[in-house]
This record gives sequence, C-alpha cells and structure tokens, in this order.
Amino acid sequence: MKQILIIIVVILLFIISGLIFWAGLAPISFNDFFSAYPEITDTANQIGILKNKGVDSSDNTLSEPILGTTGEITIKGTTWSVEIANNDASRAQGLSNRKTLFNKKGMLFVFDKLAQQSFWMKDMLIPIDMIFFDDNWKIVLIESDLDSNSFPNTYGGAVKSQYVLETNANEANIYNLQVGDQAIFLNK
Repeated sequence: MKQILIIIVVILLFIISGLIFWAGLAPISFNDFFSAYPEITDTANQIGILKNKGVDSSDNTLSEPILGTTGEITIKGTTWSVEIANNDASRAQGLSNRKTLFNKKGMLFVFDKLAQQSFWMKDMLIPIDMIFFDDNWKIVLIESDLDSNSFPNTYGGAVKSQYVLETNANEANIYNLQVGDQAIFLNK
C-alpha cells in the first residue's frame, strides 16, 4: 500500500512540475522548485521521497512577497494565520482594544526596510508575545508575555527588524521559538 501511495505521489509531482514548466513558471533548478512549492516539499519529505534520494529540502526558506491583508507564517513546523499591518494606520491600530486572540492567530507588522522598530502596549487588553524578524525572516528578538498594562514601555528597539509577529502570550515558549529560527511567509 505504501509503495502504491509513493508511486501516486511521484506521478502527481511529475504532472504538477510539467504543468508549471509548460506555463512558463519554471524555477531555475529542481531545488528551487521545492523551495517555491513548500506543500510539495512537505508531502515529499513526509513519505520519504526526497530523504531516500539524499535530497534534503528542509533548509528552503523562500517566502512570498506580502501582497494581501492575510497570510500564514510558519516557524519550526507551526503555522500562524495572520492579519497584515503594512501601513501607518493599521500598524498604529495593531491589536489594540481586542479582548481575545485565538491560538495560532496573530498580526504581522510589515515595514519597508530593516530598521529599529519600537512597539508599545497602548490600549492593549490582552498580554502578547512579539517576535521580531530581519529582512530574511530570521528571528532576531523575542519579547514574551508582555503585560497589557506595561504602557508606556517600549519593546524591540534594541534590534533591527523588518517584520514583527504578535501572538498570544507564551506562544513563543509553547512552540519553542528561539532567536535564529527561520520563518516562511505565504499569502492566503
């Protein structure tokens, strides 16, 4: 049964790659193909197609350009659904005045360039974690369990970042996130 499943997946991968190449969306190399299509990479790794052949695509970190108002960010196999705050008004509002935030949900703050970004907890009603990323989606700072009553204290200004993810308090600890971990962003 496992062999039949592997054969079916290989055939599907072949058909999908053929369609992508036919449509002119072909990546430069085979490894770039798996970088551009992480769903295929995950499936291939799960059933052992790539690892059996000595190819390890787990280091692929290609993120999509941020185009919409929602997306998904994956770090160490855990995915958060995020709202995008990419202009002054949405960044100023942030998660202010929200009474709840579900697990694996958050807000991703997007800035034009790598710089020192300072955040505060003005009008916050819930405690949160702030995860700061550089311009290559690598974690550079984690501020955990920030008290909603800590205004006017500021956070994050000690490092340069381009993206900041706000999640429920302690999610960084729960999912064992650490400085240096790599994230991947995908539009929804």
